Amino acid sequence: MFNLLKMDFHRLIRAVSTWIFLALTIGFAVFCVAMTDIDISALAAEGASPAEAQTEITRNEDRSIGFVVEANPEWVAGNLDVVEVATMELQSGLPLLLCILFTAVFVNAEQKNGYVKNIAGQFPNRGLPVLSKWLTVAFWMLVLFVAFVATTVLSGFLLWGDRFNMGSVSEFLRVLGVQYLLHLGFASLILFLCILTKSAAGGMVPGMLISFGLCVPVYSAVNKAVTALFPSSDFDCSRYMLDGNISMAGIGASSDVLLRASLVGCAFAVVCTALSALVMQKRDIG
Repeated sequence: MFNLLKMDFHRLIRAVSTWIFLALTIGFAVFCVAMTDIDISALAAEGASPAEAQTEITRNEDRSIGFVVEANPEWVAGNLDVVEVATMELQSGLPLLLCILFTAVFVNAEQKNGYVKNIAGQFPNRGLPVLSKWLTVAFWMLVLFVAFVATTVLSGFLLWGDRFNMGSVSEFLRVLGVQYLLHLGFASLILFLCILTKSAAGGMVPGMLISFGLCVPVYSAVNKAVTALFPSSDFDCSRYMLDGNISMAGIGASSDVLLRASLVGCAFAVVCTALSALVMQKRDIG
């Protein structure tokens, strides 16, 4: 197992795409902060009055389709909270898009260079290479996550100076931890789809459609069907989906919401990785 990890980390570090994604992550973080500043300036020009910020999305119908970076009207004349800004940028969908693209490119690279055929025959349990890939992806996802958040915070201080204040560090770390688990769960789903379809597109396309919010109408249809059968039910399937919880697990979210989001992220990570290992174990790679 150690040798597998060593080989996968070697592929990771040597790949040009790895460093391109790191540069894109930093660039996207700066872009998100810049868009937030433009939004604040637009609100100020319109004379917007401070309004109560939305802290939790409770139904999938409330979600927007596409990438959304919205400024809190209270930021026009008041201070900006580091936790709130960083969480909002993570929920925008751009970090999730990078997560999808990186995982698909990294996992599919071995299909092109013959790595699978060369290495799988050396291990009676072909699930071990899958676990090694998952651990490698989890590590680099953490690097990208830290890079995105650190760049967001630094850019915020450069743009807003003393107005950019650090709130509760414990809440900051708690929300970031939950968001990381959700993004890792999504990476595990992309890993499974790429292995199942033997192509990067097989993981990228469904992942991008979900990250764009195009599953929101599907969730709404399911919710309406359940409500029609059980009128007293408040069922919302997006509460058990990765993209729905990424939108919900933000600043001000209750402990129950964060706990559920963590469980959803962990469940997707475990189930998708196990299914990926099963597919590899059963597949004829000769």
